[in-house]
Amino acid sequence: MNLTLRNILYFLLLIPGILSCSKKESIVIPDNVPENYDEVSTVKIENYINRLYIDLLGREPLVTEKERDVKILKDAQLSYDSRRQIITTLMTDSSYRDGDSSYKKAYYQRMYEQTKARLVEGAEDGEFSRYIGNAGFALKSARLLGDSIGVFSALTVINRCQNVLDSRIKYQTGQIDIAEMYTYMLDNPVYDVINMNSLNFVNASFDDLFFRFPTKDEFKIAYDIIESGTGGSLFGGYATNKAEYCRILVDSREFYEGMIKWCYVTLIGRDPTTQESFNLIQNYYNDKNLQEVQTLILMTDEYAHF
Repeated sequence: MNLTLRNILYFLLLIPGILSCSKKESIVIPDNVPENYDEVSTVKIENYINRLYIDLLGREPLVTEKERDVKILKDAQLSYDSRRQIITTLMTDSSYRDGDSSYKKAYYQRMYEQTKARLVEGAEDGEFSRYIGNAGFALKSARLLGDSIGVFSALTVINRCQNVLDSRIKYQTGQIDIAEMYTYMLDNPVYDVINMNSLNFVNASFDDLFFRFPTKDEFKIAYDIIESGTGGSLFGGYATNKAEYCRILVDSREFYEGMIKWCYVTLIGRDPTTQESFNLIQNYYNDKNLQEVQTLILMTDEYAHF
């Protein structure tokens, strides 16, 4: 057999394989069935609306509000855009509403109350005002006595408590972000009393923000910062006192991871998966937009029970 004939026969043997490779195979993904929202009952849609109002505003919707929002969802066949529309309205609409002044005001009041519940056991504003009143009296006495240390101490208490009381409006108007609100909720006399002494303060601040206790090394650095004013580095920041310590905690990436976890726990009732945290953390850490994190969770079928 000469070379030319051998090459021809070899090519003919390859033809079936070439043809089989050129065919497109059908890939079947099991359980990949598009959602049929036509089968979602009106009751389920109403329940979804109820949950949104309770979680975002702290109250159930009025009959007119429920009817309006159910219609929005039904007309859009429960699309994610229609869900986002309702959620965004509840977070940002500043027009007058009976009982709330506005949805936006009610939403930020709800965030303020939830933050206080998480960090200072839901202490009433009057508790912070009481500290301000007592410190104000001490301030007058210290000034009359020429006690500069007493003046400084009283002013510090007043400022720490006033920061908490002012944080709702400042957060609502964009003057501060949620991280700064958390700083104020950590650095005040009420939190000090709840978590008395430096040891408890360090453990509580880690647990409240990160859902964990500090490592041995972290604890030593944090304890020295608070107890003796020894400078120390944590999470890439440097602190020499309690206020600076609170600031570096909320500036850390782990704080934002903790906020994602808090959102899942409070809205869905479970911890986020590693994948879910990964999907959210980068944008949230960069833009600090907690409302977008909440929105993405509130839009899901899992939250809606669809």
